[in-house]
Amino acid sequence: MVFLVAALVILPIIFTTMNAQYLSPGNLDSMMRQASVLLLVVAAGTAPILMGSIDLSVGAIVSLCAVAAALFAQSMGQSAVFWVLPLGLLIGLFNGVIVSYIKLPSFLVTLGTSFVFGGIALLASGGFPVQLVSGSLNAAFHQSLFGIFPMPLVYAVILWLLLIVWLRRTATGRFIYAIGGNERAAKVCGVNVRWVKSLAFGAGGLCCGLAGVLVLFSTTAATPDIGNSFLLPSIAAIVMGGTPLSGGQGGAARGLIGTLILVELTNGMLIIGLPPAAQQIVQGIVVILAVLLTFDRRTAAVVK
Repeated sequence: MVFLVAALVILPIIFTTMNAQYLSPGNLDSMMRQASVLLLVVAAGTAPILMGSIDLSVGAIVSLCAVAAALFAQSMGQSAVFWVLPLGLLIGLFNGVIVSYIKLPSFLVTLGTSFVFGGIALLASGGFPVQLVSGSLNAAFHQSLFGIFPMPLVYAVILWLLLIVWLRRTATGRFIYAIGGNERAAKVCGVNVRWVKSLAFGAGGLCCGLAGVLVLFSTTAATPDIGNSFLLPSIAAIVMGGTPLSGGQGGAARGLIGTLILVELTNGMLIIGLPPAAQQIVQGIVVILAVLLTFDRRTAAVVK
């Protein structure tokens, strides 16, 4: 954790010395807006990973919800975009029911449903961007709190704080940790593992629904693949924050640190003009180093 906090402070210093525009108000606003969507996708993937599962469909759910929100707005007005929140919840529950009740590996299930949801988004959009109609909600997503914090970031942080409270302060949240620590023991202790798993995936779908709305308002158009780019960075942010893929440890609070580090790194490499190929190499090295320094090998009986 000390290493992550140090990286969070040192990265802006390094990039500012290389390009003074890094800490300019415009670039900081851009980073905060970028972080808002990624933070929601990180929140979506956190609960499944805490259980020792994984959701590879979060990017496709974001894409489908963004397309659905744009179509809802065109047919029923801009306020109808929020219908994608229960839609995201139902999609997440669909994943969870297959994983928990049919007892199939979450990796394979969500890999398959990612193609299904992506295909539905492609069919619904016809393969073309779906424009967001203008309306009264534009100001709610393009203004800033106190003239500093973009409203998308404020909404993302609120949902992120609710996720922390849910995971740490409720029985269901503690059950999620228990399942990640030892699923058989949790079942013996009376935990309804199937229901808890379904609920964890459902909560992830809800977060993806809001992420789809934020993406739509930031780009003013939804494409069938608009959320795909968030999948791997979200997993990287979760692991970098200290939540191992084996589950049972970490949580949403640590995911915030991983998210901020990734956003700082990605934006910094872009602003100093690093080639895209070099950016991918650096990101991969940083993720490996972060896991190396945060993963406690003493607590893992077997490293898979």
